Amino acid sequence: MATQFKLSVVAPDRLVVDELVNSIIAPGTEGYFGVWAGHSPIIAALRPGLIEYLDSSTNRHYIYVGGGFAEVQADRVTILADQAERALDVDLTHAELLLEDARKALRGEDSTVTSEDAVLEVERAMSRIKAARAVR
Repeated sequence: MATQFKLSVVAPDRLVVDELVNSIIAPGTEGYFGVWAGHSPIIAALRPGLIEYLDSSTNRHYIYVGGGFAEVQADRVTILADQAERALDVDLTHAELLLEDARKALRGEDSTVTSEDAVLEVERAMSRIKAARAVR
């Protein structure tokens, strides 16, 4: 039985990851779920959070996703993300500014974020910050 599978993470504007991995943990809307090679096929909705995966050398990596869908097959996982970036590429200062802007909207202050979108934007910004801090 195979011990690796192909992980592809696709953002609207680019391919973020396309490599062989040993396992992943992804942020499903019903909670985090894990996938190993040979997993039963599923399609899962994703919420903002971190995808954690082990590469073929068992090095741990993190990817921020802003939501989307995961299609799991026995030999492949494809993630179509609303937003995605490798944790190493997350600008921590910018993520903290986005968080503060979303919090202003929640307090009813002037913000670039609408109050309706503020809760989701807080979750996205906090996930970005968590990703950036995970690799530093």
